[in-house]
Amino acid sequence: MKQGARSSSVVVSAVDHPVDFHALVDQGINKPARYMGHELGVVPRDWDQACVRWALTYPEIYEVGSSNLGHIILYSILNAVPGQLCDRAYLPAPDLATRLREREQPLFAVESRRPLLAFDVLGFSLSYELGATNILEMLDLCQVPIHAADRADLPLNDPASVPLIFAGGPTATSNPEPYSPFFDFIALGDGEELLPEIGLVVAEAKASGWRRSQLLRDLAQVPGVYVPSLYGLAADGVSLEPLFSELPQRVIRRVATPMPHYAMGLVPHVETVHDRLTVEIRRGCTRGCRFCQPGMLTRPARDVEPEAVIEAVETGMKQTGYSDFSLLSLSCSDYLALPAVGVELRNRLADQNVTLQLPSQRVDRFDDDIAHILGGTRQSGLTFAPEAGTQRLRDIVNKGLTDDDLLKGIRVAMQNGYRKVKLYFMIGLPGETDTDVVGIVETCTMLQQSCRDLGRLNLNITISNFTPKPHTPFQWHSVSTAEFQRRQELLRGAFKRLRGLKVNFTDVRLSAMEDFVGRGDRRLAPVIEAAWRAGAGMDAWFESLDRTHAAWTGAISEAGLEGRYREMEVGSWSAVNALDPKDLEVFCRQPLPWDHIDTGIDKTWLMEDLQRALAASVVPDCSFHGCSSCGVCGPELGHNVVVQAPVVPPQVPTQAPPSERVCRLRIQFSKTGSMALLSHLDLMRMLERALRRSGLPISFTGGFHPLPRVQIALALPLGAEAGSEWMDMEFTEALDPGQLQQGLQPLLPPGITLLSVGEVPVSGPSLSQEIRAAVWSFDLELESGLTIDWSPAISALLAADQLMWHDTDKKGRPRSRDCRSVLRRLDVVSENESPRLRLRLEADVDAMGRSLRPSQIQHWLEEQISAPIALQCLKRDRLELAQC
Repeated sequence: MKQGARSSSVVVSAVDHPVDFHALVDQGINKPARYMGHELGVVPRDWDQACVRWALTYPEIYEVGSSNLGHIILYSILNAVPGQLCDRAYLPAPDLATRLREREQPLFAVESRRPLLAFDVLGFSLSYELGATNILEMLDLCQVPIHAADRADLPLNDPASVPLIFAGGPTATSNPEPYSPFFDFIALGDGEELLPEIGLVVAEAKASGWRRSQLLRDLAQVPGVYVPSLYGLAADGVSLEPLFSELPQRVIRRVATPMPHYAMGLVPHVETVHDRLTVEIRRGCTRGCRFCQPGMLTRPARDVEPEAVIEAVETGMKQTGYSDFSLLSLSCSDYLALPAVGVELRNRLADQNVTLQLPSQRVDRFDDDIAHILGGTRQSGLTFAPEAGTQRLRDIVNKGLTDDDLLKGIRVAMQNGYRKVKLYFMIGLPGETDTDVVGIVETCTMLQQSCRDLGRLNLNITISNFTPKPHTPFQWHSVSTAEFQRRQELLRGAFKRLRGLKVNFTDVRLSAMEDFVGRGDRRLAPVIEAAWRAGAGMDAWFESLDRTHAAWTGAISEAGLEGRYREMEVGSWSAVNALDPKDLEVFCRQPLPWDHIDTGIDKTWLMEDLQRALAASVVPDCSFHGCSSCGVCGPELGHNVVVQAPVVPPQVPTQAPPSERVCRLRIQFSKTGSMALLSHLDLMRMLERALRRSGLPISFTGGFHPLPRVQIALALPLGAEAGSEWMDMEFTEALDPGQLQQGLQPLLPPGITLLSVGEVPVSGPSLSQEIRAAVWSFDLELESGLTIDWSPAISALLAADQLMWHDTDKKGRPRSRDCRSVLRRLDVVSENESPRLRLRLEADVDAMGRSLRPSQIQHWLEEQISAPIALQCLKRDRLELAQC
């Protein structure tokens, strides 16, 4: 059961010191390395010298949050502000959340490992309508009251004062009202300049001994800061107005210039969702797709200078050791310098075995140059978003794309070797008919048939459901879950006759919940809280969908908000078409819950663009054509900044990475401390990146996915330390062992120590063939805590003629093996009569790499004493090789 904030006595004692990390996070926690922190790029900060201490928290698991570019950029910028410190935190998985609650331990930051209660400011990224339940979960784990009104109005320097809680991100900027009771303030728009300004105000307030309420009233006058408690309902019962005369009627979002050099901040120890260097090349999109909220919220468009992009990528690849990089924008193809920048980067990195990836692109700008720069030695996938299946509907939504554009782009892709393409379509768009729905299938059929002369075209189709968003021309539109379901079934039937095609549908329940919350008002805050208490969380994860949907629908029903409770919905497209233009104008001028948020887009322009949609009239992209008069450009938000296309340099052919095998070095190393929580695959990734950063002449394997020739002797169980492990590395030229040790050790994290390096013949046996035995030490303890005499159980195990082990193979088939022959010795290190027993195990390793593991000894002893036993303090003391 979820609990509220704890007593102040617990809070004070918890805040005084960092948490006992290793007591909280061990091998019993799933993927424990995600909580380690101290990634490559982290610079130690002086806690005591910082006057303002931030914690930027991303309300998703570490693998998602740590690869979010905005999160890392803001973290890097805040740590560059003198006198300020920024740490990070992420949503713990359910197993760690349960342990934190059981031990009454508040959630902690990953670097300082201090409880989040110790910080001055906690910032949450709200980038998704249903993400608020994760934020409430984190607040509860922080032991912070989830409602802003329940946080005491104490002086900021009072030890009992809890941190300021704020949210930022696209969802918070678009319509903060459903979530506003949970936050002290909202940061609207870009944060690169806004957050340092907030930090200066907080520092001054702390130095002056201000109370929380005094600081919030002062912050509310900073452009881009919205303090919900200082705004109340107007007389119309919908719109909001300031409670004090000095506050702005409408709070404007902030706009900042992209800063690509801050993107190379951190390299996680574990594999993340976007496991690569990401550099922003363009912020903002002016295409004007009428369903697209990001395109409306990020205007004006701002290109990054090509030289800055090239420098950021080249420097970032050297500093991080990544093998992949991505150029990021809402519409990369609208960055006119992309072909020149991409070709230049490919030329400079041609011999480094790297891959360039791009997000979804404009198919009408896809050409041979872009096809060349994508991929590398490993060709990445292609993604395009036609959105609609007919030209009429694409004109209604202002997509600005024709069938000829689509076909030409796909043919260019196939001519450059691509045979698999991903396409995004959307159903439920305003004005859509069954003809438009079936048009999606007809478009896919046309593409496959028209490209037959180039080979077989395989399509991966994603069908999402349109949800109306605030600050878009379709913000007044209504959608129907039943109609979504009908149209999905219509598509499923029509797709059955096609081959070479995979189709994925977005769950309509997810879309319904997004729409319900996204255009809500403050009445929804109790619903969000009730859904969280009922079990909603990680709502973007499909495996949580059944639980989440039940929690949300139950909370909505209890609040009496079932059905169409929002009066701002004009209805279906046919209803809009039936309205007289003057009646439509009167309707659209009614107040909306987000009217006090000034995104720069004129509400009148949105209404006019809705009328243009009714006429299927296309508005050109104002970055490359005339101004569309949306209201954004001006002294406050700036103007479009478009870099003209440079000359594309001649292409240098991609080179296969060097694969000569001239020198093999055998390395003895240890793996201790927090590094024991690192999995075998993550250790391999870390070593590969360290080798890339070192510049040492490592040899690569051949094939489609070349990898460094690195072999680790025998994978360790998760959580096990190691005193003497072995790995081999092969190089393309002779390398002195001391040179390797001196060059590589400084690039490895604490806990990975190179003990010795020696040369072995390249043509000699592989490392795996040299392993002869493993020596372990470990503790076993009765989970009951009782004291027993362990001697009979140990003696019985050693006296057994057979030690049968039953498990399954990779295909799930049962198998069994007698392990007695590989057991060399099992010695008791500690006293026999105690709750805990320390053992030393020596076991042979056979030619197939099979041996005995301490977990097997644990299992057999459990059978002897008929009681559960915990395995602790696991260490592989050494691996013995044939030549040792």
